[in-house]
Amino acid sequence: MKTILLLIIIPFLSLNAQDEFIKKLFPGKWKMDFDKAEVYEEWALENETELIGTSFYIDGEKKIISETLYLKKFADQWGYVALPKNQEITLFKLVEYSSNKFVFENKEHDFPQKLIYEFQPDGKLNASIEGNINGELNRKEFSFTLTEE
Repeated sequence: MKTILLLIIIPFLSLNAQDEFIKKLFPGKWKMDFDKAEVYEEWALENETELIGTSFYIDGEKKIISETLYLKKFADQWGYVALPKNQEITLFKLVEYSSNKFVFENKEHDFPQKLIYEFQPDGKLNASIEGNINGELNRKEFSFTLTEE
């Protein structure tokens, strides 16, 4: 009986922890200095099952949105939805997570196939995208700093 109860409780605790980590770590305004430009990713908690984000850069005094992002819980599964400007929507499934790392994947997407977010204790966020292009693994890394919560 104890074994059955543990098999029921452990997945529930795992899903609950997953929800809390996502809702705690993502919200805020994250800044990256990139080739003399200020690039941002900003996330806000919309409700218990959705965060809305934007990826943008500053051109002079103008905010240019390059991508709209969503972290959305579908039933018991979190997904990362990317809607780049002038492109089609892409859904990435959460395939791995810990208290500070989230890996989203879509093996059918051209590039990237993986999105990785690693939150550091010092307020930094190391993000990367990776995937195969012409049979060769490509990876791009980005370092963000939390500027506003």
